Amino acid sequence: MTALILMILMPALLLAGCAESSAPAVPSASPVPSAAAEEQRDDIYIFYTSDVHCGVDENLTFSSLKALVNDTKEEHEYTALVDLGDYASGGTMGSISSGELVIDLMNSMGYDAVTFGNHEFDFGIPQLKRLIDMADFPLIACNIRYTGSNENIFADIPAYIMKDFGSVRVGFLGVLTPETTTTSTPANFMENGEFVYNFYDGDDGKELARKVQSTVDQMRAEGADYVIALTHLGSLSVMEPYDSITLIRNTSGIDAVLDGHSHSVIIGDLYPNKDGEDVLLSSVGTKMENAGQLIIGKDGTLTSALISEYNREDETVRAAVDNAQEKLNAILSEKVGEVPYRLTIRDENGLRIVRNREAPLGNLCADAVREFMGTDAAVLNGGGIRADIEAGDVTMEDLLNVMAFQNALSSCYCTGQQIMDLLEYTSQKAQGLSSFDGNPVGEFGGFMQVSGLKYTIDTSIDTPVLLDDNNMFAGFEGERRVSDVQILKDGEYVSIDPEEVYTLSTVDYVMYHGGDGNTVLAGCEPIVEAGPVDLQALIEYFRNHETIPDSYREPEGRIIVK
Repeated sequence: MTALILMILMPALLLAGCAESSAPAVPSASPVPSAAAEEQRDDIYIFYTSDVHCGVDENLTFSSLKALVNDTKEEHEYTALVDLGDYASGGTMGSISSGELVIDLMNSMGYDAVTFGNHEFDFGIPQLKRLIDMADFPLIACNIRYTGSNENIFADIPAYIMKDFGSVRVGFLGVLTPETTTTSTPANFMENGEFVYNFYDGDDGKELARKVQSTVDQMRAEGADYVIALTHLGSLSVMEPYDSITLIRNTSGIDAVLDGHSHSVIIGDLYPNKDGEDVLLSSVGTKMENAGQLIIGKDGTLTSALISEYNREDETVRAAVDNAQEKLNAILSEKVGEVPYRLTIRDENGLRIVRNREAPLGNLCADAVREFMGTDAAVLNGGGIRADIEAGDVTMEDLLNVMAFQNALSSCYCTGQQIMDLLEYTSQKAQGLSSFDGNPVGEFGGFMQVSGLKYTIDTSIDTPVLLDDNNMFAGFEGERRVSDVQILKDGEYVSIDPEEVYTLSTVDYVMYHGGDGNTVLAGCEPIVEAGPVDLQALIEYFRNHETIPDSYREPEGRIIVK
């Protein structure tokens, strides 16, 4: 089998000198959909990227991929480059430029077809319209439905495009996840408090399948010899019934699904469609850890491989990336606001307290997240708030230094009891003193800075938190040290109701990834699973507030430690 793989991929490997992915590349064959392949004079090479998340200069890099595409064109007559979504957001370049620098770089790549990911919506509909207008590449999407009264920015976005490779016609179809409204910021999809954007999320995935099927049928009627679905659905079971595997099983006429969203790495698996015919599924991961290569062979086979490195760079794209970095550096130095005093994560002696006490800048950051996500309360792990903001002009770089990790924002429904459990967990290492002998004590990266909440920690009580052998949360045993928990309601703090359901926002590191051993929120119903990065909330806070209130000069008493 290895020899066969190398023979099938040999033209590209000899030409490009590229490395296959570390996992073995298993070729996957699909039956020829028409007689057109008999007239096909050469293999068709389709390269694909997905979930780049601004990682244009990471791992494989844009410049290396472009060189690979160019070198393949020297050897083969038919090539294409496509993307499966989530390119504009998820990194510094996207956050700071609201996606514009990323679109500029994609223009330099010469993409032949691009669909939307959920995170293309992170900056709001007006900015997405600007990004669409900036794009020099074809954007496609078959399942965006708009019912509002404003301009429909997707009115001219086609469901698919056709590309002729000699006598062979290949159709590229774009599909977004129906969970887009809850995996970006819900407010971006609303007008006057009502949702006006829908991505065919009805009938347990069947509405999406019907929409895709009708589009595929239309593509076949227009002469598509092959239909390649560019999907941003994901392949994990938690994404059912909107995942790519379920879509394959509920449709026919698609030859290959190139999928994004779940950051999975799939070289080329086969799944039966509703007629029992095998459909190839591939996914490349994230941050350019791989690019995909789909070969439509002149013998009628479909073969997929992943490429993780390449030893040449395209000089034009390299220059574009360097130019974008220069622009980014210039943007980072731009003023976004000013403060008349230092916003700090430290105490009066200059010792870090953000990991064991309420910190003024911690309050502002948590407030920014609560305001941005529109929730009743917000919490942020102190370990993710990294630097002070000095008095005077505040630049983008200052904000980046504060939220350097750029974790995705998340929100959920949870009971008052779950919030109290969360606060109990995060307070497990707090001590009566915040420092001793000039050093901070009781520090814990998972200690929460809070917004919309107040509570008291009694450090004379031993923590009731139980941990397993891996230092992950395992329950509570004994008296609680957290008490007097209050939540902001109609501008007033009131006692939290253990039975009432509230909305809470934080970062995905805390809510879904067990960061700092915290799995307290694991059973909560999600609202937004992985929205814009936390830095975006901080940027918007400074953009929306001309002055920073004096309340952030010192701790407000949100967290009392005794």
